Amino acid sequence: MIRLFNRYWALPAVVSLTAEGLLLLAAVPLAIQLRLGVGPGTLPPGSTVLNDALTFMIIGLLCLYANGLYDFGERLSSRELLIRLLRAFSVLAVASWALYFMVPDVQTGRGVFALALVFGMSLVLAWRVVLRWLLRSEGFAERVMIVGSDKKAIDIAREILSRKHLGYRVVGFLDDDPALQGVSLINPRVIGTTAQACELAVQHGVTRVVVAAMDYRGHLSMDALLECKTNGIRVQEGYSYYEQLTGKIMVEGLRKSWLIFSDGFVVSRGTLFAKRLLDILVATVGLVVALPFMLLVALAVRLDSPGPVFFRQERVGRGGREFTLWKFRSMRTDAEAAGARWAVEGDPRVTRVGRFIRKTRLDELPQLWNVLVGDMSLVGPRPERRMFVDQLKEQCPWYEQRLVVRPGLTGWAQVKAPYASTFEESIEKLKFDLYYIKNLSLFLDISILLSTARIVLLGRGAR
Repeated sequence: MIRLFNRYWALPAVVSLTAEGLLLLAAVPLAIQLRLGVGPGTLPPGSTVLNDALTFMIIGLLCLYANGLYDFGERLSSRELLIRLLRAFSVLAVASWALYFMVPDVQTGRGVFALALVFGMSLVLAWRVVLRWLLRSEGFAERVMIVGSDKKAIDIAREILSRKHLGYRVVGFLDDDPALQGVSLINPRVIGTTAQACELAVQHGVTRVVVAAMDYRGHLSMDALLECKTNGIRVQEGYSYYEQLTGKIMVEGLRKSWLIFSDGFVVSRGTLFAKRLLDILVATVGLVVALPFMLLVALAVRLDSPGPVFFRQERVGRGGREFTLWKFRSMRTDAEAAGARWAVEGDPRVTRVGRFIRKTRLDELPQLWNVLVGDMSLVGPRPERRMFVDQLKEQCPWYEQRLVVRPGLTGWAQVKAPYASTFEESIEKLKFDLYYIKNLSLFLDISILLSTARIVLLGRGAR
């Protein structure tokens, strides 16, 4: 994992973004060489080849990103990978033709762009094949040994095993209980005691030791862990490793001391000012641009079912203060006649128009007003109703930490986890919300907004 701009990135994603950027950049000069027989050293003065190549690269990377090809947490089959690449380069082709016809300064011909598309897709596809081979190779694997055998250790092991396609491996567990020696906890087994940590790490080619026992104070051989460290093997505390690996914070057994002494939760005034400025600018422009669509949605809602156009509801915001959240009504007016409950997949309370505007997220457009007046931010934890907040706080004492920032129109939990329709799923989303609050930055906000745009365009996650 690589930490950049207050966010942890999977190494394959960073390497692929860099490699594919260079490959797309090279595609245009290669196409010019083949089509026109003109090399880099014989280009005439004032040539726009570099600008054309940079433009091709930027649009190409955006198309790849928009098709989820940098979300390496998702395991793609070879067929799905090929489909997404074809879709990405089809959009790139349309953008290239539009650029050629609409921008007079672009001197590179259509034939060159066509060849650049062929070169670009061929090179990216070849790179992805090589990358898959590298990730499956044991020589490039991240081999992890876990100290502990309780729920925390097993949860971390499950997260590692779900990322085998990224080169992660679990070598085994360490525990000092003689009865557990050789016992298989999920798939890897207990392979020794903590006193054998360095010996076993060297024997199994371990690259990282994760101390994941719930309560390890006074029960670990610090000499063995220090020996691992001095032999160049990474030794890391379980909660920190879980955060880096998953992009969320484990709340089970979490101690206040870890939150206090770990990095994060420190946001400069400049970042907060820039975040608020971005909120105001985007909300203002968004309301102006979206006004015609909002009028059409309002008319459709009015004609589709009896009742008001807007849905208003009190939600809990920053500091526990309540505010009125605005949405276009997407359910029948008697939706909560039997009491409040979460929306579920295929919810019968949703109207015909409501189903469309929920899928396209058009029902959320009035919340730009909430952002403009300061009740909400573009990015943050989604606001909940008071009754749900009170119930969730009883189940998880960390839930209240969501209220230290403004709630958001979208958020880290919204782009990383499916819609929550149970308390258990809400606690799972809380793990992502805590990660966002801990690592809040303007760059993280921008990356969440880009991911949200991709999800909306693909119509995923709505209920």
